[in-house]
Amino acid sequence: MASIYAAMAGNPMSDQFDWHIIDEEDTEMPPDSGDAPRRKRNWGGGFWLLAAVLFFLVIGGWGVTQYQLRQREAELQAQVQPLLDFEQEAFLAGDGDLFFSVQLDNPAWFSAQLRPENQAMYRAVGQISNAEAHGEEVWASVAWQEDGELRQRIAFFRWQNGRLLHVPTSNSYWGPTLREDTDWGQLSYAEIDQNWVQEIDQFTAETIAELCASGCLQDKLPLTLVLTPDYSQTAVPDRLNIPSPRLVALDADGRPASIFWEQLRGQIEAYLTPAVIRFAVPPPLTQNGQGMLNYERAAAQFMAEHPDITIEIVTLATSPKDLGQLALEFDGAAYQPTKSMLADGLIYDLTDYTNSDLDFDQSDFYEQIWQGAEWRDRLWMVPLAAQMPVMYYDKAAYEQAGMAQPSLRWTWAEMEQDVATIVAAQPEGSDLQWGFLDTGLDALFSYAYNWENSCSKRATVLCQRPLQPQNVAAALDWYSQQAGQPAQMPDLAADREELLGPGSFALSSNWNASDQLFVLWNFQTARRKAAIWVDVPVNYEYQFLLVPLGVVPFPGSGRFDGISPLWVQGAFISQQSERPYAMWQWLKFLSYQAPTSRMIPARPSVAEDVGFWKFLPLPLGNAMRAAFPFARPVTIEDQTRLTWEQVTAVTSSKLSPAEAARQQIDVGWFDNYPISQLPITISP
Repeated sequence: MASIYAAMAGNPMSDQFDWHIIDEEDTEMPPDSGDAPRRKRNWGGGFWLLAAVLFFLVIGGWGVTQYQLRQREAELQAQVQPLLDFEQEAFLAGDGDLFFSVQLDNPAWFSAQLRPENQAMYRAVGQISNAEAHGEEVWASVAWQEDGELRQRIAFFRWQNGRLLHVPTSNSYWGPTLREDTDWGQLSYAEIDQNWVQEIDQFTAETIAELCASGCLQDKLPLTLVLTPDYSQTAVPDRLNIPSPRLVALDADGRPASIFWEQLRGQIEAYLTPAVIRFAVPPPLTQNGQGMLNYERAAAQFMAEHPDITIEIVTLATSPKDLGQLALEFDGAAYQPTKSMLADGLIYDLTDYTNSDLDFDQSDFYEQIWQGAEWRDRLWMVPLAAQMPVMYYDKAAYEQAGMAQPSLRWTWAEMEQDVATIVAAQPEGSDLQWGFLDTGLDALFSYAYNWENSCSKRATVLCQRPLQPQNVAAALDWYSQQAGQPAQMPDLAADREELLGPGSFALSSNWNASDQLFVLWNFQTARRKAAIWVDVPVNYEYQFLLVPLGVVPFPGSGRFDGISPLWVQGAFISQQSERPYAMWQWLKFLSYQAPTSRMIPARPSVAEDVGFWKFLPLPLGNAMRAAFPFARPVTIEDQTRLTWEQVTAVTSSKLSPAEAARQQIDVGWFDNYPISQLPITISP
């Protein structure tokens, strides 16, 4: 085989080469000359050269990787920041529906977004400072300024059907749950929070020592402190839940921020020291002439059983026009919260308490009463009782018209026919001016719930869904037709001054409880002006003693029984209360107390104990027992869907029923009710 060697002759940059070819088979290589020095191979230079090359390759590769990571992070931030901006713009505009439209539909997460610390981040206009991709998820840091401090927290996003959503958490972020035994009990935490265990342990120990030095509830130690990967609370007696610092806030150095330590201290103090809570109750005569419970007596009994909790009952002289004021000034109140109060984050979510308290029998509630305390699949008040209005009728009016009395399963068409016949049969000078009278919205709600009802369940509540605009429109149309006919029923909006007296229009465009009572007590007593009317069960004996009367449920359709509106009464805990668990103990106790006569107890066990259904007068009892299985709560949401403003708009011909049904109350979100100077009047 021939081997080729090339030697360059002349100029090294020349294009001319002189080639010498040597045949290896015929020519032997000359032997080494002993006198010629042997050339040593310099392996060191090659090694260092190779090492340098490898080093620069690694550094270059690392640099490229870092550049790509920074690019990827910048791209992720560019994707996440617009979503956060969208949320913040909706938040600041008070548009809750828009705000939650880019978030995962999760009731617990929805509730958590109403918490003050979460609202604070949106109000401060946070910025995405870091973002990492983990499969379909994005883990991001949100930074903002609050109280002169840079704060940051973790936020999770997920790609779902090609759309980026803000989600509550990531299952792969937190790691397994770990536990650490301490001198004061046990600390439970996610693996990712392990670096702060010693610091939190020390802070907790020092706080407990400080509190107990001046007198604490020693029997509540030891305790279990849980750093949760969510915002859940607990009613387990020896356990405290607090969200991980990563959910509350970290400082600029990535350590738990001051707000976390404030929350932790507040929870420990509330747990280990006696509580004093202020509880507001309505004026004695606002619940249709009756108080729902004897709160003073209940408080005395409760404090005897719970000596570490003091209840201060504050009886209001008048109910404030803005119930949100109650949530700002008291730990809780015996009122149903409004949608506006909930949307502003003023009310404490009770769902976790109900699910974790073994002494709170959630199954021991009438389902239709329980649902009246819910909003967005979360519980916002403890239901205590319910008011179920009924229809009364004048027996003499039916006899005078030669008509059979209505049955317990009558229909709306039959009621309208009865009204027309009774009115036509009245002689000149008769006291009866109207066939039907309802000073509230009960008949309208009943008609709306019953319109095109297709529920085949044994109880209407099992088919419950939010009140729809078409149902509201049907009820408004029915009302306008009846109120527009002579002697059928009064138009409460148009006849307000005639019914209430001169100057009544200056008060309000709405009919309030006082207005309703005024009309009922002035026009439906000894000389009745309506043959059929709506009233509450507690007035049965009084009305019966004046003139004989009958009682029936609200009408239904040809196929289904009538649906009676159920007004659920209860009590809430204020979000700003520093003692929510003590308040929970108090409300739980109240749920086992028997309400005033004719208010349906929320718990069947209480109804059984006091013989509620057994001791009702026979005509009233028959009507209420027939109506209750088909009763439907007027939910917190439904109360914004059918209002006096809509009725007035239709009867004044400003809007059609369909147009008015779409004109629902515009509830602003996240307002937090800046405290006004309007005083709350307290009874002496």
